[in-house]
Amino acid sequence: MKKISMLLLFLGIIVTFIGILPFIFAYPYCNSCANSGPSNFWELTLMLSYEGQGWYLIIGIVLLLLAMLSLFKRKRVQY
Repeated sequence: MKKISMLLLFLGIIVTFIGILPFIFAYPYCNSCANSGPSNFWELTLMLSYEGQGWYLIIGIVLLLLAMLSLFKRKRVQY
């Protein structure tokens, strides 16, 4: 059970980070530019986070909450 909680915590941190990116960085795509698209992995990550439309942030927070509840419940049972 602890491994699942740690996996949820790890995934929650990553997905929440991806969900926060659109609020920090501008969209790297230009409609009027020729050959405009992701030129590196960072721009691809930004484009995917923008296409998530906030779902990454919501799912990440839910995963973090589930992981924390599971870890706190486990600690409470041990005492």
